[in-house]
Amino acid sequence: MKYLTIVRHAKAGWGEPGCPDHDRPLSERGMRAAPAVATFLHRTYFGGNGAPALLPPPDRLVSSTALRAYTTAQTMRETIALPADHLLLDARLYLAEAGRILEVMRGQDESWHHVMMFGHNPGMHDFAEKILARADIPRMPTCTAVIMAFPHEFWGLADWHEAQLIGYITPKSLERRFPELYGDISQGDGDD
Repeated sequence: MKYLTIVRHAKAGWGEPGCPDHDRPLSERGMRAAPAVATFLHRTYFGGNGAPALLPPPDRLVSSTALRAYTTAQTMRETIALPADHLLLDARLYLAEAGRILEVMRGQDESWHHVMMFGHNPGMHDFAEKILARADIPRMPTCTAVIMAFPHEFWGLADWHEAQLIGYITPKSLERRFPELYGDISQGDGDD
């Protein structure tokens, strides 16, 4: 079985006037949300802090080259305590449509059991909607993580409408469910 976690980048700001879209940094809200979501994933699913692992930890994190996606991936890599060489950049994920995301997923190393991919909407949401067999994702606000399982051993065989939804995590859902831990991660600087 293969596991895929897709993550829409955390909330970005606009940077300096004239800043190209590719180079937009995370906003303060994004800088709060990325480690919070990563901490939740690590403790709940990946066996962090001595908890039993529900899933294998990610073998690799594969990110769009955009600064906001890369920074989200780098923050999560550090929070989950994975080696630096476990984070790979893939220019094909920058503003990728669903079909391109599927192509990138199919090309992952077959020895990896769990991959996290970081990208952008609307492609990430469209991909989730098309790849899941019996679940709907209402939306993917910034820093949303969608965890899914595939019923076979090869990335190259992945196809539409076959993944099983394991988890759907948004900053707002963490804030509502665990206010003592994540009380301010989705506050400030506008809507998604």
